[in-house]
Amino acid sequence: MTLIISSQIATTIYNFLINAFNIPELWEHDLTNDITIGPTTEGYKNVDLRCSAESMQIDVEMENDFSGVLYIKGSYSSKKFPCFLDVNSGTKFNMKIPFNQCNIENKNGLYQGVLIIQHDDELIMPGDATFNLECDFSKPKDIPVHSSVLTEIFDVISRITLADPDPSPKDIPKSQRLFVANRSNVVSFRPKLLRIERDEL
Repeated sequence: MTLIISSQIATTIYNFLINAFNIPELWEHDLTNDITIGPTTEGYKNVDLRCSAESMQIDVEMENDFSGVLYIKGSYSSKKFPCFLDVNSGTKFNMKIPFNQCNIENKNGLYQGVLIIQHDDELIMPGDATFNLECDFSKPKDIPVHSSVLTEIFDVISRITLADPDPSPKDIPKSQRLFVANRSNVVSFRPKLLRIERDEL
């Protein structure tokens, strides 16, 4: 796959890499092994998902002061609220995403969206994070309901899966396939806790 970028973007990348790696003759080096974009458990304390009947609430807490953008995949170009959040400073952020907006997919009651946390306003870089978010209302509750009740009652399963921010398709190593799920409307992805649990297995 060939990636075509404008000279302005190329200059931005060049300046970023000069500052990041302090290499004066940057273009004389092969940076293939120095820069890796992939799933990360660094830089954030937790990502919380709360599913409700018509929307998903996302709460993010970063480890350090954050400047950048948070958005639902497919909403970057429009940069419109509530699907896109541009922040200058802070550690805690929240977004309320209606199921009928922001490219949220509905597969028979399974609502899916992809959250991207991006440090640079324009480019996906190492350290950026991506999460698949799911609110699953597709399974009816296994409880007796009186015949006069017309409303169907559904269980909800909330799920967050660590994903790859790199737009080029590639397999995610098994060691990086982390997810949390809960048979309720609330779930929390806490990378440090997940790493401890994985290491103990």
